[in-house]
Amino acid sequence: MMEIWILRFPEPRQKPSDSRPLLVLQRNADGEVTELETVEIQGGNENLPDVVEAQIAKGRPRLILDLLNEKQLNSNDLAQIVGASKFAKDAGGELVFANPNTRVREIFRITHLDEVMAVYDSIGAAADHFTSAD
Repeated sequence: MMEIWILRFPEPRQKPSDSRPLLVLQRNADGEVTELETVEIQGGNENLPDVVEAQIAKGRPRLILDLLNEKQLNSNDLAQIVGASKFAKDAGGELVFANPNTRVREIFRITHLDEVMAVYDSIGAAADHFTSAD
């Protein structure tokens, strides 16, 4: 198994405009997870594409955005997710998504984003995406 980097919000946001931390975790070849750093995500996830681009520049091309603490997504969130995914691809990396709740998964389905982005029910399934891609 290869190294994979997980981007995880440690807690749900209270309001869509709230800034909050985003943990950058590394999952090594043995499946052990280590916290590497914490970055601040501006309200509305406005700098998510920049964060993804920075992670890839640090040599972290295989990224999983853990949606576990995303209770809902608004149009700005979707725009930032699309932008982050595009930045990842343009920078030679890949961003996949894991742990969406029923509401978030439905938003991906209604917007057809699940047809162009990889969305998985768990971190393990998302990690398998990268091992099966090799």
